[in-house]
Amino acid sequence: MTNVEDAKVKRDSNICTYLIENDAAFAGDIAFETLVAKIKADYALTVIAVSEDAEDNTGYSAEKTIAKIDAATLGSEYCASSQVKLDSLGNLSISQSLNSAITFYTTPSDIVATCRLQNAHDIMNTNLTLITPDYLKPAQLATFQTKINKFTSIRGTTSIVNNATPVKTKALSDAIKTGATNVLNIQKLAKKYIVTNPTFYNELQRNCKIPPIAVRHTTVIVTITNAANATPIEGVSGTLSKTRELGVGSPEGIVIYQNVSAGAAISTYAHAGFITGVQNIKIKRGKINNYTFALKAGTMTTELEAELTAQINAFKTAVAARKASKAAKAKASKEAKAAKLGIN
Repeated sequence: MTNVEDAKVKRDSNICTYLIENDAAFAGDIAFETLVAKIKADYALTVIAVSEDAEDNTGYSAEKTIAKIDAATLGSEYCASSQVKLDSLGNLSISQSLNSAITFYTTPSDIVATCRLQNAHDIMNTNLTLITPDYLKPAQLATFQTKINKFTSIRGTTSIVNNATPVKTKALSDAIKTGATNVLNIQKLAKKYIVTNPTFYNELQRNCKIPPIAVRHTTVIVTITNAANATPIEGVSGTLSKTRELGVGSPEGIVIYQNVSAGAAISTYAHAGFITGVQNIKIKRGKINNYTFALKAGTMTTELEAELTAQINAFKTAVAARKASKAAKAKASKEAKAAKLGIN
C-alpha cells in the first residue's frame, strides 16, 4: 500500500469513528443513517482489503534489492577471478561467456538478472575443474548459489521497490475508490446541518480531509571498500544526515538506509584501522540511490577529527543557509501577492 493510499484509508477510518461516536446528531435522518450504514460496511471491507494487500506485498521492500546486490556482488567477484584463470589457460571463449560487471546483474529486471546470475554460476560450475582450486572453490560456488536462491525466493520485484509503488490488490483499489465516493456523498448530505448543527458539520468536514501524506521512502545503499585493494570492508559504521538509521556494513561491505528523505545529505563511514570518511551525496526521491566509498587505512588523529567536524559543520551551515534563503523567498512572494491584492 502506498503512502497516498494509507492516508486515504486513515481518512475513511476517521470518518467511521466520528460518525459512530456522534450518531445522536443524525438520529431519525433516514437518508443520512442509510449512508452511514453503507460507510461502515464499506470500511469493514477496506480493512480486509488492506490486510490482504499487506500479505500480497510480502517482500516488496529493500530486502529484495539487498539480496539482488549481494548475489551480484559475489557473482561479479567470482566471474572476475575465474576469467583471470581461464585467460591464463587460453580458454577465451569460456572466459568471455562470463561477465564480471556488477551492473550486468543489478541493472536488468529480476527475471533477466536471475537468468544471468544462474548462467554465470552454471558456466563456472561446468568448468570448475579448470578454475579451481586457487581461483574458485566449490564451497564458494555453493555460497553463490545460496545467494541466487535467496534473491529469487523473496516475493516482489526490485523495480517496484525502486519506484516506491507497490502492486495493489484490486480489492484495495476498489475499496479506496468506494471510500472516496462515500466521502463526497456524506459531505453533500451533511449540508443540512450547516445551520442546525454547525459543530457536527464542521467536525465531519475536518474528518473528511485526507491526513498529511508522509514522504515516500527512499533507499540509500553504499558499498564501502578498502582503498588499497578494493575489497569490501565488513562492519563499517555509517551515519546519514537524512535519516536516524545507523548503518552497519554487511560482509559484502554494503551499508543500507531504508527510509531516507530526498535532497543533499552528508554521510560518514568509520571503522577501526581506517580514517573516517565523509561523503556529500544527492539523494533522489523514490529510487534506490547507490553510492560507493573507499576508506583509507590509518589512524584518526586530533587534526583529522577536527577536519571531519569542520566538514560536517560546513554542510550543516550550508543547509541552514539554503533553508533560510528558501523561506525568505517564499515570504517575499507571499507579501508581494498580498500587496497586489491590496492594490486591486
